[in-house]
Amino acid sequence: MNILFASIEDLNDWIEPLGGHPQVKTPNLTRLAKRAMVFDNAYAPVPACSPSRTATLFGQAPWETGIYSNEETWRDGYPSGKRLSLAGVMRDAGYETIGAGKIFHKDVRGYDPEDWDEYHRGVHHKKYEVISRAVGAGELGRLSDFGPVPDDEGCFDAANTDWLCERIKAGDDCKFWGFGLYRPHLPFIVPQEYFDLYPEVVDVPPGITGKQFRPGNKAAIDGLPPESAVFANRRIGWILKKFGEYNDFVRAYLASISYADALLGQVLDRLEETGQIDNTLIVLWSDHGWQFGEKLAFRKFTLWERALRVPLMFAGPGIESGRSRTPVSLLDIFPTVIGQAGGQAKHKLSGLDLSPILRGEGEIARDHVVSVWGNWPEDGSENLAFTLRSRAHRYTVYWQGGEELYDSEADPFEHVNLIANGGPNIRAIADDYQAKLNLELDRIAPRVRPA
Repeated sequence: MNILFASIEDLNDWIEPLGGHPQVKTPNLTRLAKRAMVFDNAYAPVPACSPSRTATLFGQAPWETGIYSNEETWRDGYPSGKRLSLAGVMRDAGYETIGAGKIFHKDVRGYDPEDWDEYHRGVHHKKYEVISRAVGAGELGRLSDFGPVPDDEGCFDAANTDWLCERIKAGDDCKFWGFGLYRPHLPFIVPQEYFDLYPEVVDVPPGITGKQFRPGNKAAIDGLPPESAVFANRRIGWILKKFGEYNDFVRAYLASISYADALLGQVLDRLEETGQIDNTLIVLWSDHGWQFGEKLAFRKFTLWERALRVPLMFAGPGIESGRSRTPVSLLDIFPTVIGQAGGQAKHKLSGLDLSPILRGEGEIARDHVVSVWGNWPEDGSENLAFTLRSRAHRYTVYWQGGEELYDSEADPFEHVNLIANGGPNIRAIADDYQAKLNLELDRIAPRVRPA
């Protein structure tokens, strides 16, 4: 069979199949979900592009490789030219590997040529005139701009999509198509037609309490340990409030999601036109989530649900359509793909093969997944925080001992830190999760520092 390995950058759970935003329009992701196994509880191992993509594409957790932040790349942990990534392994397994767009971090600047038979290099970021008032005033950077443009002429996502579609042909076999969409990454600039899908005033994100976002709402951060403020970018909220652009910012993200969805639809159309849709393993994932003022935080870079929950779907030959509530990680993609399509990893993988779930054999014995975020200051200390997500709870512990515990069933937007608010058996629940987290990390201690 063939493999479509499709990554959508910075896509949180605001897609119709996951219900993350009530107004979002993603007909093609819905179309894919109807034929796929959809994982309702899929999480990034790190809430940042480079370490999350490195972990996914090499199948190893950051605490095993030392790739924790966007300051490091996969080359800091792995030698080039050895075909160690998933793409390289599939090439060794006899697949013709063909790639376009952002699969590894930094687009075409971040890939290893030895992994690919062919990779589209003739793309670039188009520079648009400034749209946002906040960007025009210099309070947000040019890469944080947002708003509509007349068309997508020169947009590299569209160019990559066209290029890849030309390489999907009837009769293809053993092709590995890597397809990386940059939107909805900032800048949230896409054609006007995708803004027209949404009303001028959109609903506030479901995780925002009240009918509007208030950057000074201190109740939103009640009960948080002080270490959490180190991660949360709250300045963006004040800037958007100052220029009256919060609504426009959210609307631009929704439009960017719909734009990415439409380009994915073109690839699905091409698979159907060429008769390849039933002969192709489709893997759809995003590298991490995104925040719009939940806990007053913006972007990613935290260990809360909105920054870590991602879409993850598998569809193709022998895969049952349905939904799974098993907690899974992007680390599971590598072992699952080779479990479905063959190939042999050249190093130990951190994740689990989800093939039993894909075959409809029921859930696997997985109680939780772990994610990490933090840094290593020059003084040699370790400012790392770890979070454990089970079906029932999220438990987080920071480097100075601060803790968070959320009831994920009753409080999906993590408004109430049970550690701070107390309640029956809370300490016992937290201690149980901390023991599980320590057990997992102790297996690989000492944790690897960045090179």
